[in-house]
Amino acid sequence: MSNAAATEIALCAALPLPAAGDAAHPKAPEFIHLVPAGDVATVDGRGPYRMPDAAKVAASFVSGSRLPICENHAIDYAAPKGGPSPARGWIVGLQARDDGLWGKVEWTAAGARLVTSKAYREISPALVHRKDGEVVGVARASLVNMANLRGLVALHSQQGHSMDLLPQLRQALGLAESADEAAVLAAVKGQAARVSTHAAIAAALGVDAGAATEVALQGVQAAGAKAVTEALKPINAALGLAADAAPAVALQAVQELRDPAKHVPAATVTALQSQLRELGESITKERATAFVDAAIKAGKPIVPLRDHYIARHMASPDEAKRVETEIGAMVSLQGARPRPTPKEGEPALSEVDDQVIALMGVDPKAFAAARKLEEEKRV
Repeated sequence: MSNAAATEIALCAALPLPAAGDAAHPKAPEFIHLVPAGDVATVDGRGPYRMPDAAKVAASFVSGSRLPICENHAIDYAAPKGGPSPARGWIVGLQARDDGLWGKVEWTAAGARLVTSKAYREISPALVHRKDGEVVGVARASLVNMANLRGLVALHSQQGHSMDLLPQLRQALGLAESADEAAVLAAVKGQAARVSTHAAIAAALGVDAGAATEVALQGVQAAGAKAVTEALKPINAALGLAADAAPAVALQAVQELRDPAKHVPAATVTALQSQLRELGESITKERATAFVDAAIKAGKPIVPLRDHYIARHMASPDEAKRVETEIGAMVSLQGARPRPTPKEGEPALSEVDDQVIALMGVDPKAFAAARKLEEEKRV
């Protein structure tokens, strides 16, 4: 420790070694119990020691450090006299748990054999403590058979508890009896992930994180129903339904739109519109033609302009009225009477000639004589 003057080291013994694996294939434990939580009583009356904050002690472990594990405190008793003190394992990490301080161990081959053969039953830590007995660290540990610290888990009992727990975990997680520790751990992590997901979903739905699955499911259903209602609003409006109409009502309306017995297909409507338009144009043309031809029959001088007046009459109702007024104001020349056959030697006068004679107010015979003279000159 950094403050050597204020701390001391106490050699203790009390931690049974746990056996890993099974009876046929024993393994040395990966973790060993080093210091019990709280007040630490001893068999020989030393101390008492106390460790109020295991997490603080664990945090003081320098990453990469390796604390030796020897036999019967050989490092403290034999090594100073030149005796052997080989390491049987190395503490490579400290871990705070509810029942105290645990160490992660990398065993040597010899150390693993000593543990799995049950040559040693317990672990004795060399505690670094203040004068008032507060444990502030662990210097090393040793394999022993004489217990001193009370409350430590025996090496050969630690794994027994773990192995007894595995069948219960397998059953609780629904795993096969052959599932190993790795499979059990993976299942536990999966359950933890599902719990986290459940909590996140519950939070998103506004329900308690610990709510039962049924409650969360009800929240999901309610949220889904709300989303459907919002999505249906524009559809309902397009169908002419109330904004809050149920999905079943909207579906029925859509199905009715596709029912040919209730709704005429768009192609049929388009064809009918085309036929109606053609019929309207035909009627309009017949009316215009009938009016213009009747005017011609009545003697109106519009024969050369027949098509022109028909087209104008068809243009629009207002234009038809203007055409009818315009033609009605014209002078009817001969009406429907047949034109007389000209006498021999007299020019044949046309309807246009008749209009000119009427408009100029000249004598028809004089007009005919002038016309005859013009024709003779052209010859």
